[in-house]
Amino acid sequence: MSILQNAVDSIAIGLEDYKSTDTRRILSSTRNIYAGILLLFKYKLSELSADDSDEALIKQRVLPILDNQGIVRWTGKGNKTVDFYTIKERFDSLNIKTDWKRLDKINSYRNEIEHYYSHTDIKIVQKIISDSFILIRDFITDELNKDPKQVLGNKYWDILYYSYEVYGKEVDRCDASIDSLDFYSKDIAEALKSYNCELCDSDFTESNKRGGPAIDAIFVCRSCGNSQTYEEIIDSAIVSYFGDDWFYAIENNNALPISNCLSCLNGIYITDSEVCVTCGEA
Repeated sequence: MSILQNAVDSIAIGLEDYKSTDTRRILSSTRNIYAGILLLFKYKLSELSADDSDEALIKQRVLPILDNQGIVRWTGKGNKTVDFYTIKERFDSLNIKTDWKRLDKINSYRNEIEHYYSHTDIKIVQKIISDSFILIRDFITDELNKDPKQVLGNKYWDILYYSYEVYGKEVDRCDASIDSLDFYSKDIAEALKSYNCELCDSDFTESNKRGGPAIDAIFVCRSCGNSQTYEEIIDSAIVSYFGDDWFYAIENNNALPISNCLSCLNGIYITDSEVCVTCGEA
């Protein structure tokens, strides 16, 4: 059986577990989907391996050998295949693209469910399925040059796509409640829409009211019920939103995207928007 078929089978079993009414199968669902994604990656490496290399690119051990013409060739040794970190290294070296940040999230949720699955909200599993849909669809299309619907089959493609659509509508509903509020800056609204709950890590944060000043709103996680005022949530949301840009600016000696507000001394000042998220002063 080919690696690609193993990948499809693993994803299919994971989706069957997800659709099951037996909540105990949540754990196996996330395990199988994650394993299926890694198998898709290994299939790509297998495709790129030389015909006489014993699929060198998917083997942990790759050794040089001399062929009959005295030419050095690289060949895979043993049965142990590459793990997550080795796959990432080889993808980077070969310029193979995938959404590592999204995969890291899937893996993080999978690990959490492994330890706390009896208390896991189904919305967290829905997020894993939604993220998996995007990652699987894009990798099969862009890197394998195949039609993901044909690779997965209509049944399993439909399950993935429907779950992605349902999850997306939930996120859109939460985002719409935030968009209805009045903010000091559009960047603040975007930061809150991208915010993940500090308790359950879901991105289902919505406002408890429609319209009016954002500073008067309560922000509630629809997944776990965690409730925070604007003052309680805003710093974490802004730091998370600008985190990558901040580290990039530090490494390259560029202007920082955020800093401490010099007016109120308590809030975070957004450089591009020229506004403090707490006091609103420019």
